[in-house]
Amino acid sequence: MVKILKGVCSIVLAVSIMTLQLGCSMFAGSMQKFSVNTSEPDAQIYINGEFAGTGSVTKEVPRDQTVSVMAKKDGFYPVTRDIGIQMSSTGVLDIVGGCIFLLPFIGLAFPGSHSLNLDSVSLVMQKAN
Repeated sequence: MVKILKGVCSIVLAVSIMTLQLGCSMFAGSMQKFSVNTSEPDAQIYINGEFAGTGSVTKEVPRDQTVSVMAKKDGFYPVTRDIGIQMSSTGVLDIVGGCIFLLPFIGLAFPGSHSLNLDSVSLVMQKAN
């Protein structure tokens, strides 16, 4: 009887550990805050082609997709930047955990396994001649 109880406890413990290790990225949000500042307070800011505001903007963007930023103002050259993505810390944990338990690899399929290279960007605008 004691042997069976130890076996059941071992199985429950193993399943519990595997469940807790199951893809941290699965629980991370799919959106990330991203801020844009321009040198001109009334410059129009576009994030991924959509007007986001003027001068200084903070917006939530998908964390697993590159972000395209553009600022423009009459009399100034437009400024564009593309912000890439990288593996997030939870994505790295999923890889490490996956090497040990296999199941955490599932987390790599979720947006939380990535993040933008930058949380914010400052765009300096130059006057057009």
